[in-house]
Amino acid sequence: MNGQRLRIGLIGWGTVGSAFGELVRTGPLPLTLACLAVRDRERRDLPKGVEIVAPEATLQGDVVVELAGGLDGPLTWARQALDAGKPYVTANKALLATHGGELAERAERRVAALLGSASVGGGAPMIETVTHLAATATIERIRGIVNATTTYILSAMGEGRSYGDALREAQEAGFAEADPSFDVDGRDAAQKLAILASVDWGKWRPETDVDTTGIVGLTVGAGETVRLVAEATKEAMSVKPMPIDPADPLARAAGIENVLEITLADASVFRVSGPGAGGRVTAGAVYADLARLVAGERPILFGSRS
Repeated sequence: MNGQRLRIGLIGWGTVGSAFGELVRTGPLPLTLACLAVRDRERRDLPKGVEIVAPEATLQGDVVVELAGGLDGPLTWARQALDAGKPYVTANKALLATHGGELAERAERRVAALLGSASVGGGAPMIETVTHLAATATIERIRGIVNATTTYILSAMGEGRSYGDALREAQEAGFAEADPSFDVDGRDAAQKLAILASVDWGKWRPETDVDTTGIVGLTVGAGETVRLVAEATKEAMSVKPMPIDPADPLARAAGIENVLEITLADASVFRVSGPGAGGRVTAGAVYADLARLVAGERPILFGSRS
């Protein structure tokens, strides 16, 4: 960086975006929020002194950070940034699990950078751990609990509540959206698994390759421990609810905690866990990606320079 500050074009000022903005303002890295794109320009909590622009205009920064979510807009913005040779940093798991292969190729071709540590695990460094292990060993299998909504619901059902009561309780506690289908149908976990498996074995694998079963209509007996387990090998990927031994480390996942277990060819087992949701922890993962850019790295998620 040669002492210069990295100028950020930020897209999105929701829970994660505003938390990230605060990190940029108060954190130790030489970062400046150069411009911001938001849906509602009349919001009262927008940062003072920061130019509000259209998403395409965030290219005036040195790096584009996208925390808006969705597919169509982010795909266009990512293509534009990478084609311009700009790093693109995102927490958007849907984008990476649907178009990650194309974006990695584009980043390689334009000598840009593509980072997405915040897309899986939130406060748990899952992508980083998998990247490091894959660089030095052969990974045989990954399995984990990577969706907090279903963990909460299945835990409550194991304590005797019905699915409907458990879902309402999860919504009231803030662990489930008003429309919980993306979580309870297993798609959130499937997207995260596809991203992790792509990093594990060095070949991008889309969400559509995941054999996915959700928890809707599931019956859980009182005292039974059931979790939505995401599991992958080099050959196959699946997300499905299954009973697990209470002594299994995955059974200890509760609330918003995520757990990932990585088994190597020599039978060594590594585990990483931490909060999988929350604006501050997700923003922290994005901030950590920026630290790599400040250090002069140009990593490409799913690419040869990841």
